[in-house]
Amino acid sequence: MMSWTAIVLLVVGTAVLSALCTTALLALVADRFLRSRILDQVGTAGDVVAAKVAGAVEASIEEALPRLREEVALGMEQGGEELLPRFRSEIESGFSDAAEGLLPQFREQVRQGFSDALASTVTGEVLGKAGEELARRGGSVLDAGLDLLLGKREDDES
Repeated sequence: MMSWTAIVLLVVGTAVLSALCTTALLALVADRFLRSRILDQVGTAGDVVAAKVAGAVEASIEEALPRLREEVALGMEQGGEELLPRFRSEIESGFSDAAEGLLPQFREQVRQGFSDALASTVTGEVLGKAGEELARRGGSVLDAGLDLLLGKREDDES
């Protein structure tokens, strides 16, 4: 017959082996059936958390955007106030430098233009053209006046 120690060890060994088998079976069942449910729930929870975070970020942006716009506008205004005098002075000096460089050429071209105009007036070319135009217009006015006074000529009516 067996001793009490062997019987106790056999009972304890059987209990431990039974517990291990039960744990392995529960782990296998949990792995096969519960994993998909847990993953679905985690995915749903992740979507909910992402939606809440997106809403909070959007609300924060909407709240901060007007203040940001005001700060940017103020910064642009201050930057413009600081830079505008410098820009004006640089542009003014640039125009002055360009004008000083071009002014002699401009004066020479104006002087040459006046000289050409005076020369053409002295040669009579301009006066001749003006006289021809005056004569042509005067003749047509005289012709129209005579037609009114004397009536139209018979050879013009055809």
